[in-house]
Amino acid sequence: MVNSNLNLLMAKKKIRSLSELERRLKSENLYISRQSLHKIYHSTALDNTRLDTVLKLLSFFNCSLEDLFIWSSR
Repeated sequence: MVNSNLNLLMAKKKIRSLSELERRLKSENLYISRQSLHKIYHSTALDNTRLDTVLKLLSFFNCSLEDLFIWSSR
């Protein structure tokens, strides 16, 4: 099972909402739909997440894949 750490990464950057995250991404010319951000934030349908979306988040947060996602054996 894969879960997202997006909430922790947002907290480190003092981003309080998905709307604020979307605005800050756009200000850096990184466009991710609010629906995609919502799915990642709530760890729903992560298997359908596009690679370019993940890469944009990794770039924005300057983090690794292991920082963004948690793998568990459950």
